[in-house]
Amino acid sequence: MRRWYRTATLIIAKQELAAALRGRMILAFGGLFATLAIGIALAGLGASGQLLVQGFTRTAVSLLTLALYLLPMLGLILGASAFGGDDGGVELLLAQPISRTEALAGRALGLAAALAVVSLGGFALAGVVVLVGAGAVGAGGFLLAAFGATLVGLVGLSIGVLIGIVVRRRGAAVGWALAAWVTAAVLFDLAAIAVLQITGDGQPGPWLVTLLAINPIDGVRALALVGLGADVLLGPTGAALHRMLGPGGGALWVAGSLVMWLVLPSVAGAAVFRRRDF
Repeated sequence: MRRWYRTATLIIAKQELAAALRGRMILAFGGLFATLAIGIALAGLGASGQLLVQGFTRTAVSLLTLALYLLPMLGLILGASAFGGDDGGVELLLAQPISRTEALAGRALGLAAALAVVSLGGFALAGVVVLVGAGAVGAGGFLLAAFGATLVGLVGLSIGVLIGIVVRRRGAAVGWALAAWVTAAVLFDLAAIAVLQITGDGQPGPWLVTLLAINPIDGVRALALVGLGADVLLGPTGAALHRMLGPGGGALWVAGSLVMWLVLPSVAGAAVFRRRDF
């Protein structure tokens, strides 16, 4: 019996991670995110001409906004380009004595690890800067923000893998992935604002919880703001959001939808991949 660390899935995952970390995409996204994360941690020059550092809470709020745009895009493009490839890589892998499930799971796990390196690496660098310059107050909320942003990136990867498997051609798959990102990150917010204005007074209510559950980007943003103290950061609107997503509120509903967005595209992608002709 093979040891767990020698299974085909983990061997493929390690190879995929190594290849991803050598690739231009991960290096570019990782360098950009790390640079911006450190820049966000540094508040800029103060009136005294000395470099000021924000605390963990303010840094987490600013960095979360960036991460929730950048990481889902990276996940979508990674998944779509890896499984929408038409260079024979998948066929070569499946020519080995492994199952399709092992091949799919191994590649997906490797890409997920690469995305986690980019996400947690950027947050870690910003966290070190803040810790040295402003102390550890608010570090717990910062860690939750990092975890939530990474999960949303993995949701993007899950959907990207599904797109790549279904579309097959790399260029078209990446195009569909970018369209999905624009819809989730930009167009959905505009539609949500219109819905809230039509169905109510624009303030947090049952419709808002439903919309947050539909879109994992907005859902994690709301949960993170509540965890970081939304009632203080956003005034009356934040206080209402805190009541809705606090204990006994809609937090479990939104968190459950995030799990659904992780699982359902993966299951659907695996089902299509097992029946796909190569």
